[in-house]
Amino acid sequence: MAEHDAAAAFSGDDAPLTSDDALAAYEAGVPDWASAPDDRGRWAPVDMPALVVVAPHPDDEIVGAGALIGAAVRAGIPVTVVAVTDGDGSHPAAAIPPDELARIRTRESEEALADLATLAPAGAAGQPIRRIRLGLPDGGVTGAEDRAADGIAAVLDVAPPGTWVAAPVRVDGHPDHDASGRAAHRAAARYPSVRTVDFPVWLWQHSTPGEHPEVEWDAARAIDVDEELIEARYRAMSRFRSQISLDHGVPVDRSGEDPETSVVLPPRVRARMLRRRQVVFPHPAGAFAALYRSGEDPWNLADRWYEERKYALTLALLPKRRFRRGYEPGCSIGVLTAQLAPRCEELIAADIIPQAIETARARVEHPAVEFRVGGIGDWPEGEFDLIVLSELAYYLGDEEFATASDRAARSLADDGVLVAAHWRHPIPGAYREAEAIHAALAAQAGWVRHASYRDADVLIETFGPPGPSVAEAEFLSAD
Repeated sequence: MAEHDAAAAFSGDDAPLTSDDALAAYEAGVPDWASAPDDRGRWAPVDMPALVVVAPHPDDEIVGAGALIGAAVRAGIPVTVVAVTDGDGSHPAAAIPPDELARIRTRESEEALADLATLAPAGAAGQPIRRIRLGLPDGGVTGAEDRAADGIAAVLDVAPPGTWVAAPVRVDGHPDHDASGRAAHRAAARYPSVRTVDFPVWLWQHSTPGEHPEVEWDAARAIDVDEELIEARYRAMSRFRSQISLDHGVPVDRSGEDPETSVVLPPRVRARMLRRRQVVFPHPAGAFAALYRSGEDPWNLADRWYEERKYALTLALLPKRRFRRGYEPGCSIGVLTAQLAPRCEELIAADIIPQAIETARARVEHPAVEFRVGGIGDWPEGEFDLIVLSELAYYLGDEEFATASDRAARSLADDGVLVAAHWRHPIPGAYREAEAIHAALAAQAGWVRHASYRDADVLIETFGPPGPSVAEAEFLSAD
């Protein structure tokens, strides 16, 4: 970590601006990151087919994301570390040539990652953690941000749908860290199914929780780091002799007067970075958040004739004029919500993007509608006689889709219906196509397909427990 470009407010030999007690109090109030514990009850990443970690300098992957990498390895998830720079600016060139320092720091990172790779499940062959060097100038990532974004995107090009990208928060306090975080988000925005998680490296040294409006504090989640991961992180951290000792001379921004505090990462700094309860900022909405920042209606839902026609077809397939209680996850800006509202006594409309919900609230002023910010994991309690899955299920990971299907089956009333509408053309980064989505819904135990419409563009169908047809319910006699 080349600290010579660190924020002026903090240097590694300064006292942190937030006390340990204040930081611990903040961490205690941060919700846990959603987890499906492994067979030993340990935290495991949820619905993560692959993990890409962006490290501005060698060692940032350990101090910032070591627990996440270790947990992913234990779960058998492939991990790739993108080394943005080789960290050859942490020491004066007069003390050690930059190319030699680059070789040393690269080797330290490789050895640290090899340590974490040993956490693979017992009896499993395991796989090494892949490490890709971008070779950008240490201290100069800001001027090479486009190259960083392209390098990260090249990794995502061959990554499976739903891959998570972990990168430093974009106000971490070091220009290389901030630029690497921005580049990671720019790269992720090219792939609809990619999710992002921000991690702090220097943030807690120079800032107090809640200080920077650029940090999405509401997204904060905590990982409780178990003993195995604690030991693994410290073992991996010990590999970085160039950063925790004076083996290669005094770093560029240290006086050398006190050997303990003159290293790049003094003990008290490492202790703060490698905390037992690690706060990160996951953004499961991934590229969708960036799309809404570029415009409130990124898919032109309110203007296209295709969308207007699709909504009319969706409403025409509903078997009842009125519904007691409806649920529309992934409601976006509320164009369909506005048309569902007059047909429901109560309608819950939700989206994982807060900005989309703000737009939807402004669009739909109807007493039947309750808007919520939330994803599939926030499925409301209670029974529904209408569930709407419109243009949503391709973006749900396997576990999320299974959760949605299970919750829909358990919460749909005996006289209820689920209507699903999905685009039939290929979608880059999608988990599954429309036909596969609807086949899975049709296979739900106790459900039948009530109605179906398809053309070259869209598939719209209704599913649910067996029941009378529209005519049977309204005027045909049972016999």
